[in-house]
Amino acid sequence: MRAENSRAPSVKVLQITDSHLRPNSGQRLLGVDTAESLRAVLAQAFGESTPQLVVASGDLAHDPEVRSYRRFLAVLREFHQGATLFMPGNHDLAVPLARTLPGPDSIALGDWEVVGFDSHADDRPEAELTTVDLAALQDRIAGSTARHLLLACHHPLVDVGCPWLDKDRIKNGGELLEWCVGNARVRGVVFGHVHQVVERRYKGITVLGTPSTCFQFAPGSARFAIDETTASRQPGYRWLELQADGTIVSVVRRVTDYPLNIDLSDRD
Repeated sequence: MRAENSRAPSVKVLQITDSHLRPNSGQRLLGVDTAESLRAVLAQAFGESTPQLVVASGDLAHDPEVRSYRRFLAVLREFHQGATLFMPGNHDLAVPLARTLPGPDSIALGDWEVVGFDSHADDRPEAELTTVDLAALQDRIAGSTARHLLLACHHPLVDVGCPWLDKDRIKNGGELLEWCVGNARVRGVVFGHVHQVVERRYKGITVLGTPSTCFQFAPGSARFAIDETTASRQPGYRWLELQADGTIVSVVRRVTDYPLNIDLSDRD
């Protein structure tokens, strides 16, 4: 299903990802109240600008219950009533997410269409994009009438340099990117999952990973490790300005004054 919006010379998009909400107020994950860190992210972001679209790219819940998704929506709606793409991540379950956070899987805005696709499989950390899924996505891309396209999903399409994360990336992500190279309208891909900044170019296609709204993983880590570096450990989000000529201008921002007190004994 595709939602239409009015034409605009450029499009402002806010990407948030990996919020890992718990079902009950006050519950924490690794010592972090993830609902409050999400609220802090949204308060800062919406104090900076008003997006035409919010992309929520997976792991919206840590405990994939209806109550967790209702909490996510309640926090989001404190700041944003407009267009949103909700995509599941590996911690999400498809049915309760879809029931609680319904919406289109792509949104047309001005010269652009933002096309979300599902890279997750319930109860599995690794990505799943079957040949059938890939063909269906290619058909959606080919059938779009937009001048420019931005793809959005949860799992990365490329290695990010963390072996414990790279093993779960989209295995045929390279095939998808190569196909997109042949479709000049595909300008970029954004994803979550890796809890860190990734900024690459793949044969002219912008490939962007975005930090979590709670804690971050250590870049370059061989196994699970939390980022404790002052400049990159804080909750984050990504602004994307999609320009009429197909250019993507992007910046990652951090909530630097959020009290992030990590407790690794809380790991489940």
